[in-house]
Amino acid sequence: MALCRIASPRQIFNAAQSQKEPGGSLSNQVTLYGLKMPIIEEKADLVSLIVDSARSANVGLEDRDVLALTTKIVSKALGLLVALSEVKPSKRALGLSKKTGADARFLEVLLRESDDTIAAVPIKKMVEKGLVDFKGVSRSPEKVLRALDIYPTLFITSREGTLWSNSGLDSSNHPPGVVSMPPRNADKIAKSISLEIKRRVGKSVAVVLCDTEIFLEGSLDLARGSYGIRPVTPNFGEEDLYGKPKFGGVDHLAHEVCCAAALLMRQTGEGIPAVLVRGLEYEWCDCGLRDYKVTSVAMLKGIVWEVFKHTLRVLGVRHALRLLLA
Repeated sequence: MALCRIASPRQIFNAAQSQKEPGGSLSNQVTLYGLKMPIIEEKADLVSLIVDSARSANVGLEDRDVLALTTKIVSKALGLLVALSEVKPSKRALGLSKKTGADARFLEVLLRESDDTIAAVPIKKMVEKGLVDFKGVSRSPEKVLRALDIYPTLFITSREGTLWSNSGLDSSNHPPGVVSMPPRNADKIAKSISLEIKRRVGKSVAVVLCDTEIFLEGSLDLARGSYGIRPVTPNFGEEDLYGKPKFGGVDHLAHEVCCAAALLMRQTGEGIPAVLVRGLEYEWCDCGLRDYKVTSVAMLKGIVWEVFKHTLRVLGVRHALRLLLA
C-alpha cells in the first residue's frame, strides 16, 4: 500500500495552536492511501474493487473520506474504449491529418468527442525550433521524438464547457491502437459511485474524478467531476488576520485533491488508480464540480475582449498589441 501524509501550513498552524490548549495534540493531518487495483475490464464493479482494495490495505472506508479516482478506470469500466483500426476517418479528419501529420483515425475520434476545437498547437515543430525544451523532462531524447511523431500536434478542445487537450483521449496503459475517452457528465458518475459506497458499506465518502492535463511546465491532475465535497471554498473577501478583505481564499479543493493524489498515482505503471484522502477538512454538499464554475469556455471570448480593452486603456497600444501577439 502506498502512503503519503501531508500537512498544510494551515494545519501546521492549527496543530501548533492545539498544543497550547489542554489536551492538544499534533493529530491534524491529511493522509493519502494509494489503492492498488487489477487491470480494469469493461463492466467491472468499480465500487466492489474500491471497497476490497481499501480493506486489503487495512484502511477501510470512513465517513468524510475523499476518494480520488482516475477518469481512465471509469472509462474502462464503462467500455469507453475504441480501437483505431475500426475507425473510418471523415473528410475533415483526413484534411487535418494531412496538415498536421497526426493519425486521421485518432483525429476522427478527437472530433467526435469534442464540442468544439479551439486551437492547434504544433508541439513537434516547437520542439524542433527550440521553443520548447524537453531535455529536462525526459531521460531519452529518442523517446521524446518517437512520442512527437505520433502526436505532432496538440489540439485544444472544449467538452461540456471546459477545456481539454486532445478531447481527453488517452492511449497510455492501453494496448497499441486503443484509446480511451473520458466519461461525460462526470459529476453524475461521481455521485453514483458515492451513493453506491454509502449503500454497501454505510459510509459517506466524497468522490473526485481526476484527469491529467498538459501544461507548458509539466502535467497536472485536475478534477473533471465530483460529488460530496464542495469543490471551491467560498472565502473570497473574508477578513484576513488584520481584518482586511482577502483578495483570494477561493481554494479549489477538488483540483487540490487530484494534485495531491497524483503524488501516488503518477503517470506510468504504478497501478494506483485510486487514492483515499483522509483527514481533509471540507464542506459536504449534494453538489458537483459544474455547480461551482466561475466561468466557462463559452465566456472566454468576452473575457479576452475585456482584458484587451482594459490593457489598451491602462497600459497603452504597445502592451495591447503584445497581448494579441502572445
